[in-house]
Order: sequence, then C-alpha cells, then structure tokens
Amino acid sequence: MHNVLFFGDIHADGFRLFDSRPGFRRTVLTDPKPAELDTVLPSVDAIVVRKLDLGAEILRKAGRLKIVSRHGVGVDNIDVEQLSRRGIPVMTVGDANAVSVAEHAMMLILSAARRLPSCMNLARTDTDAVSREEFLTARDAVGTMELAGRTVMIVGYGRIGRKVAKLADAFDMKVVVADPFVEPGVTTALGYAHVRNFEEALGRADCVVLCLPAPADAAPLFCAPQFARMKKGAVIVNVARGSLVDEDALADALQRGHLLAAGTDVWHRLPPGPDNRLLSQPNMVMTPHCAAHTEACLSRMAVRSVQNVLDYFDGALKRELCFNAEVLDRAEGSVPQPLARTR
Repeated sequence: MHNVLFFGDIHADGFRLFDSRPGFRRTVLTDPKPAELDTVLPSVDAIVVRKLDLGAEILRKAGRLKIVSRHGVGVDNIDVEQLSRRGIPVMTVGDANAVSVAEHAMMLILSAARRLPSCMNLARTDTDAVSREEFLTARDAVGTMELAGRTVMIVGYGRIGRKVAKLADAFDMKVVVADPFVEPGVTTALGYAHVRNFEEALGRADCVVLCLPAPADAAPLFCAPQFARMKKGAVIVNVARGSLVDEDALADALQRGHLLAAGTDVWHRLPPGPDNRLLSQPNMVMTPHCAAHTEACLSRMAVRSVQNVLDYFDGALKRELCFNAEVLDRAEGSVPQPLARTR
C-alpha cells in the first residue's frame, strides 16, 4: 500500500482518478498542524502539493518520500534543491493550465487597453450629481486603445506565452517574442518578430505581457528604468510571477500617466493588502491570482497531478513534466526505479 499525502485540497476529478486505483491510500491535510505532520510524514511515499509550502523541515520528516507532484507549474513553494539531492523527482502539470491563463491574459490586455475599471465606475455615475453633458465629457476623456495593428511583446515563449501569441495574433496585433532560449526561426515562421532581450523592444511595444518563470525571491525585471523606457501610453500585463515587477515603480508609472494602464493576476504578497498602491490606481486591472481557476482547468490540473503519482509507481514518468529532470538522469536508465505497485 502506497501512502499519498494531498497537501491541500484538489478538484473532485483528481480524487476520483486516485480512488479508482487499488493499492493507494490518501491523506488530505488542508490546514496541517505540526502534530499532524509529525504523525503522517514518516510513512508518506508521495506528496501532491497545491498551495501550501513544502519547505526543508517538512521534507526532512518524509524519509520514505519518492515523488512530489505539484498541482501547478511553479515550484517556488517547494524546496526543490533538497529533493534533487535526494533524487526525488518534482513533477508539474505541464500545459494543463496554459489555455486558462492565456485567456485570462487576453482578458487583462483587453480590460487594460479599454480602461475597463474607469468605464465601469463611470457607468455607475449618480445621475443626480452630474448633468448629461458632464457625463459625456468624462466619458470622452477616458481614453482607450484599439488592439488591431498594435505591437504586443510577449516576454517568455513557453506553454502560456505561445497561446497568448496566438490569441493576440487573432486580434491582428503585431507579435514580438522576447525569449533568449527560443530560436528566431521558430517564431518568424509564424509571422512573429523575435528579440533575445526584452529591453530591445520596450520602446516600440504598445503592450507587454509577462509569461516567464521566476523564483519568488528574484530581483524584479521591471523597475523604474524599464517602465521609463516603455512607450508612452503602453500597457503592461503580468500573469507570471509577482516578483517580476516592482509594484511601487509600476504605481509611479501609472500615476504620472506614462502608461495607459496595467493588469496583473500575480502579486508580491497575496492578498496584496490595503497599503498596496496599485489598488488605488484607476487605470489598474487586478485579479487575485485566479487565472487558472476555471472549473475545467482545476479539473485538468488535479487529474494530471494525481496521474504523475500513478505514473511513478507504474514506472512511466513523463520526463517533460519533471521540473528537476536531472534526477532521472542520475537514476539507472532514464526513469527512477519505483517500488512495485501493490494491487
């Protein structure tokens, strides 16, 4: 019997898949207390982790651990270094969330370009407070951007970036891909321009979309100098990691009118808190890190994260989903040798 700890709840479809397989026992901890962890961890063979942190201390207690499956693609809540030293693969859900996040990015682009928060606030105008003429004057002063013919720079051309590019192309936007790990021919064959460094195209992009990975403690890529180099009246959207953007510098760029608007689904801290200056910017579109939270996407991620565990014990891990694939290379053959599955 293989013991699997679900470190955080998942969609019911994931549990249905898990329960369909004999030889596995699950424990679900959504708000674990230290005493619970001390009891459960020593006998755990696999962990499926969603939102909670799998730090060094917790992992050290899991002496039988053989695999960690992340319900998502980011691993900043996991001590991957320790797991790699122990030869334990860290699996992700691959492109299970790519469609949902890319659609969300497009929603943020459209909402920022059309100044949706300002328009919504204006639509709520008290008719007793202003005349129709004053209302129409305020409406005409909102200022919005049409996307067709505009240049969008997608920083990071991974699973999500590729889908964002396709959506932006469908809106007749001129697509520039900024990614040093992508061969220019890959993007130019699709009609997209390519730059190795995003700073090369900052001055000509009407819209910048961040789709690249980053450690939670990484220095921001976008600070005051980068915002200053952006085209006046441009839009920036972040669906990647909050650590990529200096939030105060972005608030400054919005407040002084250098940028038309911005949109983000990711933050340095969640919830961002009332002292976060972005919350008070009328040209800021904000969501609470929910880009992947469609019903279909949550189901796909849950199923994939469970399937990763089953694949391990079946000796059929998918290398492309392994974040620390070097541990597979160290094992005899190309796949770690699992325990035999108990039926």
